[in-house]
Amino acid sequence: MKNLFLKAKPSALLLLLKDTQQQWYPSKLARGAGMSYVHAVNLLSVLHKGGAVSTEKKGRQNMYKLTEKGQALASVLDDFSKKCDAAAQEQKEKLALVARSEEKPQAAQQNAPEKKQQS
Repeated sequence: MKNLFLKAKPSALLLLLKDTQQQWYPSKLARGAGMSYVHAVNLLSVLHKGGAVSTEKKGRQNMYKLTEKGQALASVLDDFSKKCDAAAQEQKEKLALVARSEEKPQAAQQNAPEKKQQS
């Protein structure tokens, strides 16, 4: 269900930035989100223009971190993602329960002719 509403790689990039213990630069974000360097740089540019991320120059590298606006976006995205995962798990459990309940009558029907033959 999550794939219906969210693009996996941009979402992953934004969620990676929630980890403030890391120093995030484009190639590290690209690797972590499973995307190309160019795609990561383009997404970071859009996020920067939108005010969701800020940059800090360290030597030749640009380090990225979430702004307050970006933190709010990432939190909402994380909550939504978790709710989608929970709904998908619930659906999977329901389907497994239905499949198990359908197997029982079929097994009883297969055993029924054997009992008649023995009589």
